[in-house]
Amino acid sequence: MRYIALLLLLPLLAFADLPLFREPVIVQADGINIDVGDISEPFMVDWDVDGLVDLLVGQYSPGKVNFYKNIGTNENPVFTFSNYLQADGSDIAVSWG
Repeated sequence: MRYIALLLLLPLLAFADLPLFREPVIVQADGINIDVGDISEPFMVDWDVDGLVDLLVGQYSPGKVNFYKNIGTNENPVFTFSNYLQADGSDIAVSWG
């Protein structure tokens, strides 16, 4: 039954628009390439509610979340490393592994 459904979808896939991706770029903070290790999870959000999207990057090890404040614009962001995200003055860490 799965094969029949797949065969019925093939003609539709032939006419679907292929996604277009931009060339990859190296993101920098304070003029230095951002590198938090092999496994990371970036997320863009206006964290400090100043109207500019900031960059949060979770690290696999040690499980901390890096906060990069956008001091540029939303169209041309410029990031500066601010700190690890904290709660009550302590770095937020989530379990990993």
